[in-house]
Amino acid sequence: MTYRETEIKLFVPDLKILQQKIFELGVKSVQPRHFEDNFLLDTVDSTLRRNNMLLRIRVALGKGVVTMKKKARISDGVKDREEIECEVDHPEEMQRILAELGYSISFRYQKYRTIYKMENISVEIFVDETPIGNYVELEGEIGGIHELAARLGYGREAYVTESYATLYFRWCQQNGKSASQMIF
Repeated sequence: MTYRETEIKLFVPDLKILQQKIFELGVKSVQPRHFEDNFLLDTVDSTLRRNNMLLRIRVALGKGVVTMKKKARISDGVKDREEIECEVDHPEEMQRILAELGYSISFRYQKYRTIYKMENISVEIFVDETPIGNYVELEGEIGGIHELAARLGYGREAYVTESYATLYFRWCQQNGKSASQMIF
């Protein structure tokens, strides 16, 4: 499936307060908290990273998803890019196929994710608990992202458009940690 991904992240200092606000706004459905293991792949010479592209295999809820993301642009403070995604029954075999084509794991990150859908707002809410802190991702129409962020108490100055890999390496630098993989 190919589509445009428009999203922001917001740092969450208190997960319970955020969840309370989400429920006060009217939750339509919830996908319960689950573990995700993400593997970014690239060539030895980092061809994808140099071209601001991303190839990822995500393993969650007993299935795999392969995602290719094209170069992002920032539009009205929101990250916007084309994304191609498909489910795979055997993500470990997909990783072996990609290894045969010259792609190896360049970065691994893990998180616990809860997904909320709201009434009357065309934005999905992804609450991510990561080894470097909690974030909420808002994904959907740009106007809806701005509206929902404001209703959750965030101004545009709080928008984060960097990837988890970028956030992780910055966190390691700021905290004097040796950078490796963002895993629990």
